[in-house]
Amino acid sequence: MSELQLSTKLVGDIQALLQEHDPASADPGVTSQYLCAIVGFLLGQQDMPVDQKAEVLDQLAAFMKHVADDVEGQKQQTAPAAPPQQEAFGIWKPKT
Repeated sequence: MSELQLSTKLVGDIQALLQEHDPASADPGVTSQYLCAIVGFLLGQQDMPVDQKAEVLDQLAAFMKHVADDVEGQKQQTAPAAPPQQEAFGIWKPKT
């Protein structure tokens, strides 16, 4: 398998293509659903045992989580530092 070359441009191009098909995919959640459905569609067309397909899906799910965690980590590294927390004091009373 070749090394994946994921880029902001590639992701943007795919999102733009999906938006041409369905404007609702401007929402990243809808785009993600389309991409997951496409993976399921492609895997469903493969001629392999059902158990093997389930294993591939598990591996892909783990890979997606790894990529998401990596992107989140990169965001946190480039995000400006949060202002220092200030102490607060108050009294909370439950509604009765």
